[in-house]
Amino acid sequence: MVAIIKCRDYEIDFLRQLEQLHQARRHDWEWTVTRRRDQWSKGSHLLLIASMDRYGCFEITRVGKSVRRRGAKDQEQQLRVTRVRPLRRPLALDGLLDGLTAIQRRHLIEEGQQTKGTGEAIRALLLELRPELTEAVKVIEGATEPWNFGNSRAAQEVALQRDATLAVTRMAGMQAPRLAEWDPPAEELYDDTVPPLFLDLVGGARHADELLDATELDPQDPPIRTKALSNQPALEDHLVTHDTRAMLGWLSEATNHVAWREFREHGRTLLVANANRTPAEQALGCDIIFYNVTRHSLVLVQYKKLDAERGGVYYPNSDRNLAKELVRMRSLDRYAERHAGLADEQRLDPSPSWIKLCHPRSVLPHTTEMIHGMYFSRRQFESLCDDARLKDGRGVRFSYKNVPAYLDNTLFTRLVETGQIGTTGTSTDLVRQQVIRSFSGQRNLVFATLRGEEPPQAERNAQRRQAR
Repeated sequence: MVAIIKCRDYEIDFLRQLEQLHQARRHDWEWTVTRRRDQWSKGSHLLLIASMDRYGCFEITRVGKSVRRRGAKDQEQQLRVTRVRPLRRPLALDGLLDGLTAIQRRHLIEEGQQTKGTGEAIRALLLELRPELTEAVKVIEGATEPWNFGNSRAAQEVALQRDATLAVTRMAGMQAPRLAEWDPPAEELYDDTVPPLFLDLVGGARHADELLDATELDPQDPPIRTKALSNQPALEDHLVTHDTRAMLGWLSEATNHVAWREFREHGRTLLVANANRTPAEQALGCDIIFYNVTRHSLVLVQYKKLDAERGGVYYPNSDRNLAKELVRMRSLDRYAERHAGLADEQRLDPSPSWIKLCHPRSVLPHTTEMIHGMYFSRRQFESLCDDARLKDGRGVRFSYKNVPAYLDNTLFTRLVETGQIGTTGTSTDLVRQQVIRSFSGQRNLVFATLRGEEPPQAERNAQRRQAR
C-alpha cells in the first residue's frame, strides 16, 4: 500500500539531522512521527515523504516504509518510519498527482494512506517520473517485519486463526498471496476482550469504480480475468451467493460478527470465514472446518499449542477440555463411517477428525508461512496416548523429540487437496452441526467451503507450476 506524509518544518529539520548522524555509519535508522489516527487504519506502506520548497509548494524529497505503532493519544497514531531513501531529483507533489484520473483523484487522500487502486496508480506514476527509484522501492516494499505477539492469549488466538486461514487455502490448492499482506494490530491485545478476526486484518479489494477506471474498460465489457485464469470458465455467481448466505446463516446463530473473503482460482471458488464470540481468556483454541462442496468431503482440524515454558511439550492429561473434544471427534468419525458407501471415493484415511499441535513460537512473519506443527488423525493421537515411547514421570507427553511420526503442514494440506484424506458423501447438515458445536465449545472458527471444477491431479499440478 502507498501513503503520503507532509512534513512540517521542524520535522524535516529533524530528518536531516538523522540522515547526517547516521550517514557515516551506513546502517538503517528510524524516525517516529505522530499523525491523526483516522488517516492510518492500516499499518505498512510505501511512504512518500513531502516537504515544502522555497516557494511553499510540497515536493517529494524522500521515500520510506511506514509501520503503524500504538496510539499516542485519543485521536493520534504513532508511525515508525524506516528505510528512508532521498530522491536525487525532488518531485513536485502536485505534478505527480496531476497524472491521476478523475475517479482516482476522487479517492485521493491528501495526507495518509491511499486506497489500493489510487495507491497503485501513484506508485506507477512515481516510477514513471523517477525510474531511478525502482530498486529503492523494491527494497522498501520487500522489507517485511515479523510480528512478535509475546505471551498475550488474545494475540495467540489471532495467530492460530491466521494459521488456520492459510491452511484452508492450501487445502484448496490455492496460492492466496493476499493473505501475506496483513496488518497486525497496532494496539496491545487484552485477554478479556474478543480478539480481532484475522481476515479483518487483511487488505480488501479496491473500489469497483477505481478498478473499472484503472483498466479502462467499458461497463459492457466482460469481467476482468487475470492471465492465469483467462482460459477458465467463471463460476456461477448464484452458487457463490448461496454458499455465502448458508455460511453466514450458520455462523449468525453463534456470533454477531463474521469476517470472510472469497478467493477464485482455476475455475474454483473458496469462501473463507473467521468467527469468534468469546474473550481470549475463555477461548479453548481454534477449529478448522473445511468443506469441499463438489466432492462432499469434510475435514475438521482442532488446534492445540505446545507449551513453550515446558520446552515445547503438550501434556494431554493437563488439558481439561481434551476429553470432551475427543468425544465430539469420535462422534463425528463414527457418523462419517456409518454413512460411507462402497461406491464412495476411496481415501487413505476417510475420517474427518484431526489434531494439530502447534509450535510454541511467539513471532509471525509477514509471509504465507504457517506455524510449524504436527498433525495427527484422531485415531493416531489416541493410539500415541497409549504409546510407552511418549510417557515419562508426569505421564504422556507430545514433543518433537519423542513423537515417532506425524504429518507436517505441506504433507497434510497436500493430502487434503488431492482427496487422499477426508470424508465422502458429507451432507451440509453435518457441516452445520459441526459449526454450531465449535461455538458451543467456545472455540475460534475458521470455516471454508470450496466449490467448482475438480480437474485431474496432473492438471492441478501443471496449474501450480505455471502460477509460480
